Parts: sequence; structure tokens; C-alpha cells
Amino acid sequence: MKTTTFIKESIHENSTHINGWLRGLISLGLLLTWLLALFPVTIRVDHDWLKPLALIIASGLYLGGIGLLFRYLHRLPKRFDWWVTVGLWVLLLLIQLWVATAWVAAPRADLYFVHQQALNLLQGNHHWAAYFYTYPNNVTFTLLLSTLMHLGTGVTLNLIQFIWLDCGLVAVWHVLRQHNPARANLFLSLVITAVPLYAYALNTYTDVYVLPLIMLAVVTFYRLQQAETWQQIVGRSLLLSLFLVAAYLLKANLVVLLIATLLTLWLRPNQAPHQSVTRCLFTLILLATLIAGTGLTHNWQRANGYRLNPDQALPALSWVAMSWNPDYSGQYNRPDVTHIRQQPTQSAKQAWAKTTLTHRLDTLGPAGISDHLYQKARLFLANGTFDSFQVNPAFDRAPNWYRQHRATSDWFLASWCQITYLTLLLVNLGWGIQQLRRRHLTATYLVGGLAFIGLACFHIIFWEAEERYALPLLPLLLAGTAAGYRQPVNVLRYSLRSRWLPLGVGAAFTVLLGIAAWQNAGLMVHSNSEPVSVVSQNEGRYYQNHRLTVAPHHTLTQPFTASLPFDQIIINQGQRRLTGRLILRDAHGKVVWQSRGQRPRLTWNFPPQMAGHYTLSVTNRGTQPLKLVTAPATYRLLPQAIIGHANQYLQFRVQQQSVAPVLSNGKFWLLFGGMWLSGLLIVDRFYWYRRQI
Repeated sequence: MKTTTFIKESIHENSTHINGWLRGLISLGLLLTWLLALFPVTIRVDHDWLKPLALIIASGLYLGGIGLLFRYLHRLPKRFDWWVTVGLWVLLLLIQLWVATAWVAAPRADLYFVHQQALNLLQGNHHWAAYFYTYPNNVTFTLLLSTLMHLGTGVTLNLIQFIWLDCGLVAVWHVLRQHNPARANLFLSLVITAVPLYAYALNTYTDVYVLPLIMLAVVTFYRLQQAETWQQIVGRSLLLSLFLVAAYLLKANLVVLLIATLLTLWLRPNQAPHQSVTRCLFTLILLATLIAGTGLTHNWQRANGYRLNPDQALPALSWVAMSWNPDYSGQYNRPDVTHIRQQPTQSAKQAWAKTTLTHRLDTLGPAGISDHLYQKARLFLANGTFDSFQVNPAFDRAPNWYRQHRATSDWFLASWCQITYLTLLLVNLGWGIQQLRRRHLTATYLVGGLAFIGLACFHIIFWEAEERYALPLLPLLLAGTAAGYRQPVNVLRYSLRSRWLPLGVGAAFTVLLGIAAWQNAGLMVHSNSEPVSVVSQNEGRYYQNHRLTVAPHHTLTQPFTASLPFDQIIINQGQRRLTGRLILRDAHGKVVWQSRGQRPRLTWNFPPQMAGHYTLSVTNRGTQPLKLVTAPATYRLLPQAIIGHANQYLQFRVQQQSVAPVLSNGKFWLLFGGMWLSGLLIVDRFYWYRRQI
């Protein structure tokens, strides 16, 4: 008996030490991420960011705003609380409906192949493009998309994706509301202003389909921790296993969430009479679900004509080798993929990847490895946009005001994303520190923290690192902020003893904001040379290199519709010249512009043309066939295909050149003036966390 008691005490003591280490590790990870986010990367964006001081001030103002909002929500009478909740939900749904109907993203890059293959399957064609033998990770999602396309495409798909996203949001909101209605309403308020959720809901890819699964999994895990009866344990274990396995099968890097859930379940106590029963039963059900789900997925793929070809697929080691290319900071890069694809067999690919990885690690050395890990960490964790403004590079439908002012709109939205990201990290860090001080760690915080650490290690150390792979952290940060925010103490209560303290704080804030404005003055001076995109059909170069041959003395004609005025056309990325002529005609067939010379280049500027319907003709006047890059598609990449080629679309861009500062003088001072007024309003409510939770 004494021996049993001693063993239990030893296990409990070891578990306490492990939990303590994990609390510290999660808090340290959040702190380092916050420091990285003060210097967002510019590798994948086309604008300047706010300087760190401005970001700190803005995130402080946002934190103060959250404090005021939470105090208001916390003090609401019960008879008004429900109306506030209904109002927030209605506002969120109206914004989602507007976004879903006003914007329709054009499938590009991976989505081009996924969308086309899903349509082929929908039409009964089970021949798979070569792309899917190189990237088998997208096969399962393609099958799912093909099923959803029975309901519709475009706006219909957008609505489906928003509805599915809301399923996860409702689950988190419901759990929070059971504990504290104010926290549930705070969560809704944060979600309404979470720009990446809207951007990714427009992006028909795996991200928007796994986000709700993550939220549902965390909520179900919380319910499992509370389960007391056999029926509850079995039912919730099965449901949690389904969510975790589905997320993993759609996006393999979410294996870290599966591992984090298992670890947390074994490290944290639960409310079952026999805790080990819950742990063992869930582990067995999860393993069975994983085996069954993997088997069913493979059968589903084979039933639709897909057979894995190991000699064509990129082996896992090749992704690791690619991520250690010092020239790309851990990003996906075509040169490495091209080299690996050129290897004829799986063993040859493995050998190339192993040799390349060994060579790169030896070349980098300890200092180079440390620097490369830092660069990958910055790329993965520093940007609160989560790649929202590059994930949808083109739209089949978008408001004209957005097309015309996209550069400025995206800058404001990206800055907002960065400010909110810093604030979410800070609140979650504060929640973790409070748990450290009280030596109490909630199970949901631990599972989210372990998923965060696991995802960061997976991509920073081993795999490709891009901002969008960090997107699963966003719902965890939103839920953690709503659950972990503490009603702050009013630091300025001491102003009763010193009436000059509020004035001093206000003056110090004004001085700091003035310095921040001076540091960011370049935003209204430096020119932003990014053009306004009017038409963009840029498929044809990712993975494939499809070309359409124009015989001597023949003409290729591509109709297009310009929603805005334009003054530039680029064909084939402007990379060569041709022997012939380019002619632009309006809707009436009148020639409004034509190229000069016998060998015109493929990038031309001309007098501004009005919005409307046009045709672009490329005539080959040489003696050799002319090959132009095109994209084959059985769906509309543009409103009309190349004349005489029903399923071919020319690769070209129509643009409106725009050389102007990122912000005008008026917008710049409106931004900092608004921050100054907001700060003065919040200064008498300058908050920090209470020690007592």
C-alpha cells in the first residue's frame, strides 16, 4: 500500500515538474513570437510596414480598447446581454455574406490544378494530371472539392466555406458563453475584426476546411476532460478522434495537434472516476480511427482512379532539403523542385535529397544554421497577416473600388492584422504568466500551447516555412484571448494622490507617438511602384509549362474585359520579343493601339484606355513558329477563351500603372491623428492584468 502511494506521489510530482517546464516553454515561445512580430518580413509583401514603435503603440491602444470593451460587456445587465449577442452574430453574418458575394477568388497555382481536377472528376473523367503524382497531399482535398461542386461554384462555394467556418466559431463561442457571456461576446468581437478569416474563407483550399476542425477538436477535448460516464467518454473520444484524423488527412502538418492532444490528455487530470480509463480508451479509439481513416481515404482515391506513383512523388526528405536552401529562407522554391523532379526514381530522389541536405548543413556550419533558423522563424511567425494578401492574388469578382485602391486597402488591412496579432500574442502571454505564477495550467491552454510549439518546430526546423502554415494558430490565439483576458486594474487610481499623473502619461504618449510618426514619414514620401491589376491570367508557369504554337503569318486573339482603365499589357511575363505585331481592339473592332517595329517586346505601355471589352491579337510575322505560354482549362480563367481554342487562355496581365506613396499626406495624418485621439481616450483606463484571476 505504501509502495503504491509512493509511486502515485512520484508520478504526480514528475507530472507537476513537466507541466511547469511546458508552461515556461509556451510562455517563452509566445514572447519570442511577439518580438519577431515587431519586425514583420517583407519577402512576400510589396509595401513597407509600420516601424516597431508605432506597432507597439497601436497594439497598446488595441489592448486598451479590448479592456474597455470587456469592462462594458462584463457590466451589461442580463436583459441586454442577449441583444448584444444577437447583434454581434448578425453583424458577423452580414459581413460574411457581403464578402462572400462581392469577392470571388480566381484559382491560381495549386488551386488551378485542384479546381480543374475536381471539375474533371465531376464530369466523370478519372484521369489525374501529373501534378498530383508529384504532390499527392492534395488528392484528398480534390476529391472533397469535387463532391462539394455538386452544390455549385463561385459564390456558392464561398457561402459553404463561411458556413463551415462558422461551425467552428459557434462551438468555441458556446463553450465560452457557458462560463461567461462577456467572454463569448468578446470572442465574437475579435472574430468580426479578424481579417485573415475572411481572406481564407474566399480561398478554396485546405486551410479553410481544417480551421473549423481545429476549433471543434479543442472544444471536444475540453468536453472529454469533463466526461464522467462511459457513454460520455466513448462518444467524446470518438468525436475528437474524427476531428483530429480528418484535419490530419487534409493537412499533414496537423499531426502536431494530434500529438499535442495525446500528450495533454496523459499529462493533465480529467474528471473521470478512473482517469487512466479515459486516457487508454481515447488512445485506442484515436489509433483505430487513424488506421481506418487512412485506409478509407486510400480506397476513396483508388475508386476515383488515383494510384500513388512513388517514382514521381517528392519524398519527405526533399522538402527538408529544400527548406534548408539559404537563398530562400526556407520557402518553397522551383529550382529545388525541378532538380528533384528530374531524378528518375524514388531512390534517386532520396539520394539527391540526402546529399543536398548534408552539403547545405556542412556549408552553413553552426553560425549559418543558427541564422537560417532565425530567418525561417521570422518568415513563419513574424507576420500577422498569415499571407492573407498573397493567397488570393487575383479575383474573378471584386468591387471596383477595391481593385482601384487595392494597394492602400491591403496596407491598412495588413497593418491592422499585425497590430491585432501583437495584441493577441500579448494577452495569451499574460494568461500564461498568470498560470505560471499560480502554478496552475489549464488543459486547453496546454493543448493549444503544445500545438503552437509543435507547429513552429515542424516548419522552422524540418519543413518548408511560409506564413500561411501558421494560420492554425489564429483561432487558438482568438479563443485564448477571449478565455484568458483578465479584467485589468486601473493603474491611474493613484491619480487621486497625484493629479498630474494622467497629464504626464498623456504627454509621454504624445511624445512617443510623435516620434513614431516621424519614423514612419517615409510612407508618404517613398513611391510604391506596384501597378493596379486590371486583368491577371498568370497560370501556365507553375509546375507545367504549356504553350500554344502560332504558325508563321497566323494570329492568336485573346478577348478580355477590363473593369478599370489601363495603360500596360505584359505577355509571357515580358521575357522575350517576337517577330510580328500586337494589336488592341475595342468592343467595336476599332484598333485603339498597336505595337511598333518588326520585333516588339512583350511589355508595352500606351495611352490610358477606358474600361470595357477588348481583344488582344498577337500576329506572327516571322518564319518560325511562335510559342506563347497558355493555360488549358475547362472552366473560365477569363470570361472568354482564345478565339478558336475553346479551352486555352493566354498568360498575360493588363495593368494600370501606379507610382505613388503608400499613403497620401491626408491618410497618414488621419491615421496618426486617430491613434492620438484614441490614446487620450484610453489613457485614464491604462490597463494591465490583475494578479488575481
